[in-house]
Amino acid sequence: MSAAEKPCSPPRSAKRRQIVAGARKAFARLGFERTSVDEVAAQAGVSKATVYHHFKDKRELFVASFAEEADELREEVRCMLHRAPEGSVEVALQAVGERLLGLFTAPAIVAFYRNAYAEVARFPELGQTLFDRGPGALVAVVAEYLGRWHAHGAIRVDDPGAAAVDFVMLCSGDLVIRAQLGVPPEPLAPAITATVRRAVAVFLAAHPSTCR
Repeated sequence: MSAAEKPCSPPRSAKRRQIVAGARKAFARLGFERTSVDEVAAQAGVSKATVYHHFKDKRELFVASFAEEADELREEVRCMLHRAPEGSVEVALQAVGERLLGLFTAPAIVAFYRNAYAEVARFPELGQTLFDRGPGALVAVVAEYLGRWHAHGAIRVDDPGAAAVDFVMLCSGDLVIRAQLGVPPEPLAPAITATVRRAVAVFLAAHPSTCR
């Protein structure tokens, strides 16, 4: 059974999620150096001993606070793409693209990556971890989804991995970088729809139906 075909995973323990949520707030406000485990415990509303029960040190907690956010984003996308292909591929890809771009430009996700970028130089392993568990894993999920449409005969995808990268980047347009720089168009929703519509048109032109 492929990753995209597995049932959606159950969430991590409520206590661990509570700690990680508190850590994100603390690290976002104070940065790594000025954040103490005491501060994380206070933000999370747990004891310091409870934090250490789940994480061996502040460094592991810091990496987890970013990596698990990436895991949650990937899991949300995987659950969204869990269904078998049906109906119009154009309509389906438009819906997927809008959902992806909505996630990528959401304030919480934008803030998450801004904070991560600021600490990658201090934690070289963080960049690779985030890529593997975030964009890298997300592209793999999209690749499986596109592969199912290929098997369905709706599109021709000889290299699902490369096609998934193309699709995600086309859908991103200039809106992701604009969101990260704090200059998104207003209102954002129509811009997302228009950007994804162009992306889907270009993608389908490059990957026509195998039934034609």
